Amino acid sequence: MKWIRKNIPNLFTLGNLILGVLAIQEVILNNGSEPPKVHYYVFLAAFFDLLDGAISRALGVTSKIGGELDSLADLITFGVLPTFIYASFYPLKGLGYLILLVPVSSAIRLAVFNTSSDQSTSFKGISTTAHGLFAACLPIILWQKDMYLLENKNIVLIIAIFFSFLMVSPLRMISLKFNNSTLKDNWDKYILLLGSAILAIVFKFESAVWIMILYLVLSLLTHFKNSSKTNT
Repeated sequence: MKWIRKNIPNLFTLGNLILGVLAIQEVILNNGSEPPKVHYYVFLAAFFDLLDGAISRALGVTSKIGGELDSLADLITFGVLPTFIYASFYPLKGLGYLILLVPVSSAIRLAVFNTSSDQSTSFKGISTTAHGLFAACLPIILWQKDMYLLENKNIVLIIAIFFSFLMVSPLRMISLKFNNSTLKDNWDKYILLLGSAILAIVFKFESAVWIMILYLVLSLLTHFKNSSKTNT
């Protein structure tokens, strides 16, 4: 019974991994004749990724194996999968090989996170999950509404490279982990949550682009605001 209780969080972690593999299959097999479904897999995987940690803490059954499994699952769902998504727009040949920076940067990002102790209230570089959710929405955005920027495969390549470097950058990014609920300490998080909700209602899946822009702008403001305080 103790063994079962200890591994309940790992079931959700493995569910995250399985959904990532199924999403990769969806990207490979989708020929454009039907609406993309990859975003559904990734949304559910992100929910499982959230649940495994919450359940682990609630049951008091954290383990090193669980942490390693979590990173491996995240690498598949939020690191390898986005590579296939970008490659569906820009094939892996010629300059397209630069898209391979995505899984490499994702692996480095996860390794740095696992070995650092200064990312409890903010992230160093954008998280693989945030990037994975953004990338997963690109196919359905193009299906529902033509967007010139995304139709241009060179722009897609630039986006892939941009997020690759952002994942391993020292830039401090907003984390939705709260030490307290005060507006003074969490103004950026509250604006992000409220803004994301409004954008999602208004723009639906297309909101992924605008939410990401909001996230980056708020993170930059917070980063430089905190940097100025440190320097003074």
